[in-house]
Amino acid sequence: METLGALPRVLIIDDDCHLLEAYRALLEGDFQVATASSGEVGLALLQTEDVAVILLDIRLPGIDGFAVLQQLQTLQTPVEVLMLTALNDAHLAVAALHNGASNYLVKPVDNDLLVAHLRQAVARQRARQHARRVPVQALSPIPPRLVVGISSVMQALLAQVRRVAATDATVLLTGETGVGKELVARVLHVYSSRRDYPFVAVNCAALTATLVASELFGHERAAFTGAERLHVGKVEQAHRGTLFLDEVGGLPLPAQAALLRFLQERTVERVGSEQSRPVDVRVVAATNQELQQLVATGLFRADCFYRLNVVPLHVPPLRARPEDIPLLLQHFLHRYSATYERPVPRLTAPALAALQEYSWPGNVRELEYLVARLVAVSEQQVLAVEEVLTALDREHRA
Repeated sequence: METLGALPRVLIIDDDCHLLEAYRALLEGDFQVATASSGEVGLALLQTEDVAVILLDIRLPGIDGFAVLQQLQTLQTPVEVLMLTALNDAHLAVAALHNGASNYLVKPVDNDLLVAHLRQAVARQRARQHARRVPVQALSPIPPRLVVGISSVMQALLAQVRRVAATDATVLLTGETGVGKELVARVLHVYSSRRDYPFVAVNCAALTATLVASELFGHERAAFTGAERLHVGKVEQAHRGTLFLDEVGGLPLPAQAALLRFLQERTVERVGSEQSRPVDVRVVAATNQELQQLVATGLFRADCFYRLNVVPLHVPPLRARPEDIPLLLQHFLHRYSATYERPVPRLTAPALAALQEYSWPGNVRELEYLVARLVAVSEQQVLAVEEVLTALDREHRA
């Protein structure tokens, strides 16, 4: 275990002795540096030394980098691994990420970029260690405005969210349309160290292929016809905060390539500019599609998928958590009563039971729209089961 204030330990495993010495000279002063010329030697060092990050070459004498990576997954204390290779091969990148590497760097690596990646990896490692030491019960409660649920499945999800929030790991939220993936992303942001900085949401499905680069990364004035002023993209707007990529499966393939480059380098280039700007954001993506199926059909890049799918979290549908319906009902009844300046109605027990038995194909969003309609049109202070069922029937015919 590293002591507080000590320089983080980096282990470099590479069979190029000249490269090892060059990296040692570059990194010493900011890191404690250990080196190994083979996978076997590197694994032996890990028996006696705690390290924060490993720079691991793929092509090694004896066991190769992938074999070393597999053995690293068995360690009791996970370690950040940055894979190194002289080959710019997308298949190798996908395999490295799929097998547990946190990043993939192609030699020769720019010195500043390498140091930046190492610092980010150390920060992730230390945040993970902190998260393991803090019991979930010691964390602050969810702010009242972020209504999520009291069901066992939602409480289990929130426990995961609280622990992951302490790290900077990229999160992929999956779940049906309307389950509240953006709300879960906001909870993650609130629990993170980035809570005082922006939460920027992007609806990827609404971005056209021609505008996606400008919206995500920005553009310079006069970069194209109609660009009358400088536009700062969503990624830069989220600097030091959280970038939420909703419906990320809807991104066109060219935009996925640009997103992949950002995820790899954490820099952006505005349209019309050749200057790279470093951006510090935590990425949370969400999708209601099976991204792995899109990968299999060639509609989503495999390397982009693995960089987004670092921590997958599934948000259950409303039909799987009927215990949450009374809480959500009260929240929406108060919200729309205030919006429409109406008294807050209440539901009879049979009306509540009917809503808890309903299958909710539109999930929480469907429940919200139903409550808004009831508050807007009903003249009753007590909503009976007949009125609720009539409103549901009208919704299905709409």
